[in-house]
Amino acid sequence: MEILRDYGNGLVVPKDELTPLERNKLMSEGKEVDRIQCCLDTGETMAPLIGCSLKEYYHSAEKMLELEEYLYETFHGDGAGLSTTLRGMAEAMGAEIAYYDNNIAQLKTPAIKGFKNIDQAKLVDVDKDGRLPIILKGLRMVKEKLGDKVPVSGTVTGPFTIAAMVLGTEWLLMGMLKCPDKIKQLLDVIVENNNRYIQRMIDLEVGIGFADPVSSTALISVEQYREFSLPYFKKNVDFIKKQGRGCGLHICGTSRGLWEDLNTTGIGLFGLDNVESIEEAKNVLGPHMAIQGNVPPVDVMKMGTPLEVIASAKECIKQGHDCKGGFVLTSGCQMPIGTPEANMHALIDAARIYGRYPINIE
Repeated sequence: MEILRDYGNGLVVPKDELTPLERNKLMSEGKEVDRIQCCLDTGETMAPLIGCSLKEYYHSAEKMLELEEYLYETFHGDGAGLSTTLRGMAEAMGAEIAYYDNNIAQLKTPAIKGFKNIDQAKLVDVDKDGRLPIILKGLRMVKEKLGDKVPVSGTVTGPFTIAAMVLGTEWLLMGMLKCPDKIKQLLDVIVENNNRYIQRMIDLEVGIGFADPVSSTALISVEQYREFSLPYFKKNVDFIKKQGRGCGLHICGTSRGLWEDLNTTGIGLFGLDNVESIEEAKNVLGPHMAIQGNVPPVDVMKMGTPLEVIASAKECIKQGHDCKGGFVLTSGCQMPIGTPEANMHALIDAARIYGRYPINIE
């Protein structure tokens, strides 16, 4: 067995036997592979690894490609890809976004001011509006450069979270109570905009994922989710599935109250925040989909040591490896700026040590 790294105390890391693309293909065919999959939840927060400011990264397809190449060649995770980021679609719809060199972008001015102006919600041209053309160019470049080695995917934002960026979160929450029909009108426009972008991803033959943090039960009730988020998310999922494709979803924060509803959506994977239990998700969601998670991104991935990362990942693997729908090791959310590269190595190394088939964790 060829050794990749040695952490001491018997923690020897065996070298992978398959490329990520080979591993993914065999798993999709129900065949044996060397280990569980492990993906790094990265994106713009990792731009400093290539000496790039976040502001530059957001506006350069070439920098997006450079970062994905660096991440793959350095860590050999099981996925590569680009996100519209939480505010990308809202910006294309007219929101003003503030960009910073050393921090993630923030909403500066919503696209729509007040409920009476919801009628003006914009249908986007994904080839012209905002940063969407830049991201699509970058995604095309990543697919061309890395697609023969690793599965490539794109992430879009869930309709409800986009509405929060188009209208402002406080206005959205108020609008659900004061003018629900107007909010639903806005959400229908957003669904169409998402579908236009999703079609480009389907044409590029990349995987599709959603990020929908504002749908967390930390912000809205289950009843509000069922009325204002779920139906519109399902419209995007149905659009994907009608074309023979699948998709995944990540909701930051608490989501347990939504799991039974998620089982009805037809998604193929759900990403757990680290506040949720892999064991419980395996039992509730596992019969219907794969689950992924959920090493704490701040307390462990950024602030911990490599051995602490390995210990946390080991527990995730122990709880999730026998999930009926499948299990992917990753962090509970996007890793923050300043996450040590040694800890990123450790996360994937944990999959090589403890996720190697046949899995037997005492």
